[in-house]
Amino acid sequence: MRDFSLQAYESYLNLVKDTDLKIITFNELLSLSIFPDNFFVIRHDVDRKPKNALNMATLESEMSIKSTYYFRSKSHVFKPEIILSIRDLGHDIGYHYECLSDSKGDKEKALSNFEKNLEMFYSICSVKTISMHGRPLSPFNNLGMWEVNGTHKLIKEKFKLLGEINLDIDYSDIAYLNDTGRNWSSTKNNIRDHVKSNISLSINSSDELVNYLSEAPHRKIVFQIHPERWSQNSFDWWSQLATDKLANVVKHYISS
Repeated sequence: MRDFSLQAYESYLNLVKDTDLKIITFNELLSLSIFPDNFFVIRHDVDRKPKNALNMATLESEMSIKSTYYFRSKSHVFKPEIILSIRDLGHDIGYHYECLSDSKGDKEKALSNFEKNLEMFYSICSVKTISMHGRPLSPFNNLGMWEVNGTHKLIKEKFKLLGEINLDIDYSDIAYLNDTGRNWSSTKNNIRDHVKSNISLSINSSDELVNYLSEAPHRKIVFQIHPERWSQNSFDWWSQLATDKLANVVKHYISS
């Protein structure tokens, strides 16, 4: 079975369903005053190829699984018909913002653009949580727009959101699985898509991931997926593999 395919993804989800882990969404998690001792949250960052996201959302729905899809506001990603289809399948929709990168570090402009883009989402669906887009080639970390005095509180007080999932969750005892760079390590080939967790994972192959999900050694897990990486045909699969390998080289150069 080829890794980073829908077939592989389905097999991983079946392994999780065979455990006693409770699969919930970020909306459900952040609605709780106290986090449960057992959960598995699936996060999809839709950076490009929104049709891949719809394919994954359809598969999850067929398996009675709900997850959260974070869409960028860019025209090649923000496709209302796809977003609404994913919502109608029972999944949550979130905003994958990159306003500080777009404004080249101008935090006031970033907040203005954030509000405008959020309204664009509100015009078609409900949004309760947000997540920054890493933009590894940008010198600006998009989380920085909330570092100005008083701006972090705007997330809940002005924009009426449940939270920013990178800032408003304590990940210290949460295992964080991430497909960035085509491996499942917490930080390898990964400049910004990681969290501050006391649990360090080094999973470098699909076999190791199968073992991890089967044993479920941790009771709180976040599973971060980029749908663009999960292809249904050979051409797309090999094309994405080449793209990821090139991106990893660039990331190593930037971070060195």
